[in-house]
Amino acid sequence: MHKSNLDEAADLSLKVVSLSRPSSFSGKIEDVHGKHKEFSAHVRIIAASHFLPFSIAVSEETPTEPFQWKVSRRSGHTAMYAGIRSLSDNPNADCTHVGWIGNYKDLKGEEHSCDDLSHESRTNICKELEKHDAVPVFVDEATANGHYEGYSKQILWPLLHYMSWSDSNPMKSAWWDCYNQVSKTFATAISAIYKDGDIVWIHDYHLLLLPEMFRALNPKATIGLFLHSPFPSSELFRSLPNRKEILYGMLGSTSIGFQTYSYARHFLSSCTRVLGLESTPTGIDNMGNMVAIGVFPIGIDARQVQERRSLPAVQTKMKNLREMFANKRIIIGRDRLDEVAGIKQKLEAFEKFLEMYPEWQNNVVLIQVTQPGQTRQPKLEAKISELVTSINSNYGSLEFMPVMYHHTFLNTDEYMALLNIADLCLITVIRDGMNTGSLEYVVCQQDKHSPLLLSEFTGTAGSVSGAIQINPWDYQGVAQAIDTALRMGPDEKKVRYKEMYRHVMNHDAQYWASTVIQDLRATVLAGQSSSVTPKLDMALFVKGFKASKRRMIMLDYDGTLTPITNIPAQALPPAEMLEALRALCADPRNFVSVISGRDRAFLELHLGDIEGLALSGEHGSFIRYPGGEWINLLAEMDMSWKDEVLSIFEFYTERTVGATIEAKETSITWHFRNADPEYGEFQAKECMNHLENSVVSKRPVEILVGKKCLEVRPISVNKGEIVKRLMGAKPKQWDFVVCAGDDKTDEDMFRSLRTIKRSVAGNTSGEEGLNAVSTSVGMGTNWSSMSMRLPPYYFTITVGPPDKRSAAAWHVSSSHDVVEALMLLAASNNNAE
Repeated sequence: MHKSNLDEAADLSLKVVSLSRPSSFSGKIEDVHGKHKEFSAHVRIIAASHFLPFSIAVSEETPTEPFQWKVSRRSGHTAMYAGIRSLSDNPNADCTHVGWIGNYKDLKGEEHSCDDLSHESRTNICKELEKHDAVPVFVDEATANGHYEGYSKQILWPLLHYMSWSDSNPMKSAWWDCYNQVSKTFATAISAIYKDGDIVWIHDYHLLLLPEMFRALNPKATIGLFLHSPFPSSELFRSLPNRKEILYGMLGSTSIGFQTYSYARHFLSSCTRVLGLESTPTGIDNMGNMVAIGVFPIGIDARQVQERRSLPAVQTKMKNLREMFANKRIIIGRDRLDEVAGIKQKLEAFEKFLEMYPEWQNNVVLIQVTQPGQTRQPKLEAKISELVTSINSNYGSLEFMPVMYHHTFLNTDEYMALLNIADLCLITVIRDGMNTGSLEYVVCQQDKHSPLLLSEFTGTAGSVSGAIQINPWDYQGVAQAIDTALRMGPDEKKVRYKEMYRHVMNHDAQYWASTVIQDLRATVLAGQSSSVTPKLDMALFVKGFKASKRRMIMLDYDGTLTPITNIPAQALPPAEMLEALRALCADPRNFVSVISGRDRAFLELHLGDIEGLALSGEHGSFIRYPGGEWINLLAEMDMSWKDEVLSIFEFYTERTVGATIEAKETSITWHFRNADPEYGEFQAKECMNHLENSVVSKRPVEILVGKKCLEVRPISVNKGEIVKRLMGAKPKQWDFVVCAGDDKTDEDMFRSLRTIKRSVAGNTSGEEGLNAVSTSVGMGTNWSSMSMRLPPYYFTITVGPPDKRSAAAWHVSSSHDVVEALMLLAASNNNAE
């Protein structure tokens, strides 16, 4: 990687360390937008969301097909659309938006599916939307309905908002099929316009399978996923029948963004508990591929809100509202009619407020506006109507009603007017992604500085520090907070408002979008600067084998010849692997050995009958040459430390459900693969500290951290020493060497062979060979991948992804690939004969 790219990666990393901006904001919206950084290099971005931010209608010029079209802005999701749209304003970025176009409107304003449109009419839609940097995705009506109205709204949305999917409508298998199909359609549509180097940015829960599907078509793509909704705790998420498919779909991303850290933490926990993957606070190890996790609170289009609130039409409505509610304190609320919106809790708390503080009766009005929610909820609607009637009956009169309840889509001018004149905004949602309405309220309160009562369960709660946080379930607490807010003095109002206003203006939708893209590019550049292990060159592998006369083949067992299993005893050798080993061992030119962490009893049972196979157990503590007996290489070593280690492992086993102890002759292993993932990791760290203080500091032993296990072994034992022993005093006798492994213990073998290869190349290859090796050393960790192309052939192979940190020269993806490679060698061996 060039130095300029490395410098760019470092610069980008510094830019995205913090989401905050300098606090010297002057208060002018133009200053805020001037602070949006331009991208340092040109970038093409493809944004994908379920709906395009446009709707289409038939043009009056074409009453019959083929139609021409009029394009207008779609309502809703204004923050997301504004952020995506702002990327095109960056001089170093081109942004194309891909999404479903939905239904179209005819000349009468009636909606119709696009299913029956002619090919020419659809082509005209594409041409018209191209003018707006948009690409439509066409989905048939039945599939679209099953995807959006079915799986997305009936299953995923309730679950993500802490409403168990079983409490919604019963799941239909067809919904899941539709959800899959829509993601496949999107993957195909995006691939049609994708070019190498593009960034694909996928949005929200409607397309959670898309990252994995798109990566299958474009393995090297840079893919960002942003979840606008909450993400529930793992205990709730694991109730979803398709939980694994959803998680793996998301993990196809390069980076995944969330609104808050708690949502990111829940996702990490789900990956650990459901998929058994290892994680850090900033990423998930998806079978060797690190998926970055970030927190990016979304903002609003502050400029648009600022301009809209100042329109003459809004000012006129403000005047009318002030006259209507003269001498009244106005509390406003605007929510979707969903359980999670907390409207019922808001009304209960407001009734409690009027009961506790009678002096506010006839002096305060709650204007509550609701619009249709994700699904129709007749019981909730009836309960809200009942509460409104109760409050107005008990505390109202013919002249005045304390609750003005409007269940309708509110005109934007009326909404802006309400935000401007309000004395208090009351938000009592019990679960929400971000709640951008609270941010719009802040922008509109530049004159009055009225306070904001904000539920602690909104995504905004952690960002808007000047708001008064409330627990919607604590009716008395909310009532007290309302009273406090209405009595708040102008100085405190101003201080609180200044904090809120600074945050909203500094973290608008434009800043959110540019920050996510900058972070994604930094993640990619950082990955490019790290070493990548090339995939095993099978042609060279077989060529070297055929051309050689003396071959050394050394193989790990678990994770290399067989897949890793939760129960070690179930990792049995597959028939094709045994067949390949027998074929290779039958050739006197081959010396084949299995070097494992398993005890000798296991190796003897499953591999001992293969004639000509050498075995080494317990990470090099024992060795059995072909036709010989087992040799204990540690026979003279003091093993009294085992009792101390065993007592410590027993202590933690008793306190960690699912943990087990594997006592071998020369080592002891503590397994926590079947324990609770998070608690198991915690206990492993505690156990490791205990061992280091009580045993390791006093005895000649070391702790080996493996895959979901801790192993204590003598310090002089490792697989690298066995490799040296097998290679012998004259390693140049071997003109073809293979060593394959998958975990940290196998790195000792790779390092030993790298050292041996250097010495052999230096002694036998002459000046040209030595220079080739020396030159390749300067190329990073995988210097040997070039020298391995020179005879004698040394193939060190790690099992895992290409970006896995390893001293090996080559990689394969799975144990199945290792077995296939061995079968190729065996087949070529037979053909040569």
